[in-house]
Amino acid sequence: MSGPGTVTSEPASTLAFVWDPLTPAVMSLVIEAREICDVLWIVDRSRPEVEPMMRFLRKFGTCLDVTGLTLDEAASQIAQYQPQGILSLADGSLLWTAQVAQRLGLKFMSPETAVRLTDKHVQREAFRDHGLAVPGNWIVPGDDDDALWRRLCDEATFPAVLKPRTGAASRDTVPVGSLEELREIWELHKSARDVPHDFVLEQYIADSPLPLGGEGFAGYVSVESFVCDGQVSHVGVNGRMPPAPPFRETGFFIPAALDPGLEAAVLDVARRAVTAMDIAVGCQHTEIKLTPDGPVVIEVNGRIGGGVPELLAAANGVRFMSLAVRLALGQHISYEELPPCDRVAYLLYVHAPQEIHTVTAVEGLSQLKETAGVDEIVLKRGPGQPVDWREGNHGYVYSVFGTVADHEELRHLYGLVSSLVTIEGE
Repeated sequence: MSGPGTVTSEPASTLAFVWDPLTPAVMSLVIEAREICDVLWIVDRSRPEVEPMMRFLRKFGTCLDVTGLTLDEAASQIAQYQPQGILSLADGSLLWTAQVAQRLGLKFMSPETAVRLTDKHVQREAFRDHGLAVPGNWIVPGDDDDALWRRLCDEATFPAVLKPRTGAASRDTVPVGSLEELREIWELHKSARDVPHDFVLEQYIADSPLPLGGEGFAGYVSVESFVCDGQVSHVGVNGRMPPAPPFRETGFFIPAALDPGLEAAVLDVARRAVTAMDIAVGCQHTEIKLTPDGPVVIEVNGRIGGGVPELLAAANGVRFMSLAVRLALGQHISYEELPPCDRVAYLLYVHAPQEIHTVTAVEGLSQLKETAGVDEIVLKRGPGQPVDWREGNHGYVYSVFGTVADHEELRHLYGLVSSLVTIEGE
């Protein structure tokens, strides 16, 4: 096991993994699980993205189709394989997995915890109950709920952020400057598409006039952690590049560029936020805003963040996916301190300008590939493919992954990305 952690007990033999189209680092999971257990892939084929993955998943384990089954029926089918653990790494599958785990008597988060981790309004209430700083937040009501609209008009403060109550990856997340603007945006949401989720309005967490995230970097970070037997362990602090409008992530890097005092404060707030969720076991990705009054939690996610396993492995040798599997199988794991990093690992998401709807050209990737510190470039959307800023982080055009010696080299490389590569569209 990499890092200053301890692991006890022998691995179990079968893990039931609830696969979701938004599951991060599936190949990393496959590689790590080979050393530990067999995988029983739980799939719901009612989702169109699942069918193309079935052939791939069958190469690395048994697939169990639970399409259309009730929770009791699904639990009964899974029980026939006698799994020693169950795991999901996607927000949309956490509650279902928690309900099935409860029926099977397997270690996982409780259904109540799954709701706290996926419902932004409920999560804010849990933070408030545990004494954490919480910005104002309000449920955006339906058109026919005059009472809630009046309450929103009376209480809401601006600037604010409108976001899906159960969304992820900054999808459909936009800034709002006034109550009038909120009503205008709300009407556009309804007319532009079917909105399948409820929304919340959250007071914008103030920016710091000082570059608390490091010169040239964004003023927020995430802490990568896990819980085992009630103990919270941190394995990395993840810095950010400045976001693309309106709130699209453009880059991650481990370690973050924080001074020791601020890093300690961030880790303490992350520990308190994770504790507020009442998590029994599992991995967390906690986003934290750096403000003049101290770190403020944006949200806790009850799963591994996208790109985090690769970043941790490259920066400090922690095999986060292996930890997730072992935790699910009941092994005891703990880290007494944050593992040190000997490199800066980064992952950049490069987006098209907000006004572009179709990519017509991406020029300069070959030159960027020859740059020192660039290990991998993945083109996600080439010429002729659509882009939509409303997809949030998932709508990027290409990604860049690699390692550099320090944060100064990272700043230089980030500048090269902008100067060497152009995205054209219409």
